[in-house]
Amino acid sequence: MNSSNLKLVLILALIFITTVFSGQNIQIININVLVWTYYMSVSIVIISMLIVGVLFGWFLKSYVNHQNKKVLVKDKIINPD
Repeated sequence: MNSSNLKLVLILALIFITTVFSGQNIQIININVLVWTYYMSVSIVIISMLIVGVLFGWFLKSYVNHQNKKVLVKDKIINPD
């Protein structure tokens, strides 16, 4: 199994587990943020935090790749072959 197939299987498994977990946790809870209180389903909280985590990881990976490219270009300019 190559790397792309493994990623696809892991993503599908994560989606399946999240769907089953959020389907079983539909009760309403209150979320307190400083002075505000929000009432929402546990499944909405779970899915939104999953999306925030995925986006954060994607942006962090993009930032690290960009920094690595900058270092490689800088090194290439300073020490040409």
